Amino acid sequence: MSHAYDARFYDWVNMTARRSARIVLPIVQEACAPASVADVGCGEGAWLAVWGELGVADVLGMDGDYVVPERLSIPRERFAPTDLARPFSAPRRFDLAQSLEVGEHLPPASTETFVAGLCRLSDVVLFSAAQPGQGGEMHVNERRPSFWAAHFAGHGYAAFDCVRPHLAGDSRVDPWYRFNTILFANARGQERLSAEALASRREPDALDDGGDLAWRLRRAVLGPLPVSVVTGLSRMRYRLVCALGRDREA
Repeated sequence: MSHAYDARFYDWVNMTARRSARIVLPIVQEACAPASVADVGCGEGAWLAVWGELGVADVLGMDGDYVVPERLSIPRERFAPTDLARPFSAPRRFDLAQSLEVGEHLPPASTETFVAGLCRLSDVVLFSAAQPGQGGEMHVNERRPSFWAAHFAGHGYAAFDCVRPHLAGDSRVDPWYRFNTILFANARGQERLSAEALASRREPDALDDGGDLAWRLRRAVLGPLPVSVVTGLSRMRYRLVCALGRDREA
């Protein structure tokens, strides 16, 4: 799989991801206390860098060979170039596998192999992916949370909605992380979950509600538009934001 993601795209991702990760990941750490993390679709490693801030140094980032090694936020030896549209694995399992806002970029035909790859990596998976109408850079596979939950259920992974309630009103966290992030765990993984996390177990169909008015309006407006149009709007927005950010730093 190849994408024409440029440096400005990753500037935007890194800026939003680090800010959100510093709020989201302590919640995840409380839920499952991972000592090792694999990030599938890690980009330049912003989320793994924040895991490092939390004391988790045993990490692996996986993403396409279009990621520029010199821009990585993690050591190069912790990054594995990987075509996520094809079956993938790693030589070992991790306490936590995560994939945040990645599945929507992959061809629909690769959905099952993608979920299967995440399940091969860990008994506990932190997952979010764009919902229909969310919009963004080359979103070709936007799905409801229940869709992904059903695929995880096929591998014996239950859904635990233990992250989103903590984030619902926190505007510091970008809405796609606030309203999409679910924890999945199989029977072995559930043995490591906190009591609060275990109490948040939900059936797939119960995961689709949620989001504030602005989130619902965004999806209603962008949903009918072609992918090419939404991608163009997304690029205009993040390039403007990154330019303004550089101006403030100057």
